[in-house]
Amino acid sequence: MSAVMPVSATRLRAELEEFSDSMSVATQIVLESLIGHPEVKRDMESVLCAVGEIYRLAHEELGARHFQSSQIPAEEEMHRIRHDLRNLLQNVLLRCEFAADEASLPEQVREDIGRLRRSASECVSAVNSNRDVMASGDVSLRLLELNAPAGPEAPPEPSLPSRILVADDSALSREMLTRFLSREGHSVSVATDGCEALRMAQAEELDLILLDIQMPEMNGFEVLDALRCCGVLTCTPVILISGMDGDSAAVRGIGLGADDFLPRPLNLKLLRARVNSSIERQRLREAELARYFTPRLARQLRRHPQLLATGRRTEVSTLFCDIVGFTCVSERLGPEQTIGWLSAVLAAMSACVMAEDGVLVDYTGDQIMALWGAPHDQSDHAIRACRCAAAMMEALPALNEAWRGIVVQDTAVSIGINSGDAFVGNIGTPQKFKFGALGNTVNLASRAQGAARHLRAPVLLTGATRASAGAEFSTRRLGWVRVNNIEEPVELYELIPFPATSTASLVEGYESALAHCEAGALAQASHLLRALLEAFPNDGPSLLLMSRIIGDEFESVYQLPGK
Repeated sequence: MSAVMPVSATRLRAELEEFSDSMSVATQIVLESLIGHPEVKRDMESVLCAVGEIYRLAHEELGARHFQSSQIPAEEEMHRIRHDLRNLLQNVLLRCEFAADEASLPEQVREDIGRLRRSASECVSAVNSNRDVMASGDVSLRLLELNAPAGPEAPPEPSLPSRILVADDSALSREMLTRFLSREGHSVSVATDGCEALRMAQAEELDLILLDIQMPEMNGFEVLDALRCCGVLTCTPVILISGMDGDSAAVRGIGLGADDFLPRPLNLKLLRARVNSSIERQRLREAELARYFTPRLARQLRRHPQLLATGRRTEVSTLFCDIVGFTCVSERLGPEQTIGWLSAVLAAMSACVMAEDGVLVDYTGDQIMALWGAPHDQSDHAIRACRCAAAMMEALPALNEAWRGIVVQDTAVSIGINSGDAFVGNIGTPQKFKFGALGNTVNLASRAQGAARHLRAPVLLTGATRASAGAEFSTRRLGWVRVNNIEEPVELYELIPFPATSTASLVEGYESALAHCEAGALAQASHLLRALLEAFPNDGPSLLLMSRIIGDEFESVYQLPGK
């Protein structure tokens, strides 16, 4: 059964042949002027090839003989031809746009390339206006009309660098999209068919997928459906790209879960806007998570929200950091200066947490709670927590220098760290998400921080943290302590953030005196402590240990006088 040739095919054939003839001559003239511009020359050679293919398609496939011999209904055949024409015209438009951006081109050559692009835009209008059926609300047509020049261009919004997958079976389209997106600062991967696109979307950490509809192996609709079923669409937006006629492709694709639809030939301004808009939405989600997590982890959790979907028990290290004497200072400074000082201190301490890839669980007044080991596993969680505490101590001199004229006294902090099993996940409500940890491990870290001021040591570790962190840090054993609301006594260690030769003798002397105390040899302990305090008269733990020796008695487990 032969197909009846549409009337529009005759008109379109004439317009395309005229376009091809004039474009071929004009492109060859431009090529003769491109000595010394090899990349632009390659673009113009590609334009010449595309123009030749447009002429061939018009001459051979828009003639009566083609439709008479075709077994495909005329409207379907015209649909395919228009799709192929749009792909070819996209190549022409994008190549011309890239070439015109070459700053070193002579002005006359740039104007000639601009005329080529305008001719290609007019040809797009011809392809669309020669449709036999055209709905007034056609999305594809309205978007394609944006290709026409419309006065001076506004400067583009700055793009955010991201990882984008381009899935297209056309080598020319892949090349053009990759060049454009790379120029915008994005990292681009490519897939040549639907199956490859699906594998890459499941395996790679992507921020956006540009998906062609007509591809071998699996078409774009089938890829979309598979991505929806495996959950990728919940965290990775997809923009469909197609040269197909009408709204039906857009409606079907968005119904399957695509975020947007762009017709061919692509309008670069529109493409840039849609890409940046999709990525900006992802960044806003990451910004919400960045209240708790590092930017890298926030991006990972946005891409894999299942990591936060349910809680779990796991081994973590928890750190509490509190500003010493905050109430007295705030009463003296007043609210406005207190807020400025508090913000500066908490920002410096928070930066130390983020630098060690920790989670900022909470701010409570002048206290910070931080966590390592969740939501993603960190086998070195205790080491990271200890490094963070050391960095916090190192940050204090700069803070004191900046605020000495206002605060007067030095800013000091007390820090407690504990490691062990805890329940981690959403400890808020279904209405208000709050990531955190619960359990005795967390409680003990808080008590260790509270014990720091009583034991007169700025950074305290529990025995569990010291054992997990290994020998990477210098510590001083301060003995067994019974803290409030914890039944079993806990062994506490002071972290020595600035080890030195003198510090080594202090640690050795103190631990020897403590061992004598625990063994009941109080006279020897007193003798060692007196010698130690002559060398280190302001050492808080040594002064406290001396005060605990009363006559011939010594309590080996120290009961904290307060929380």
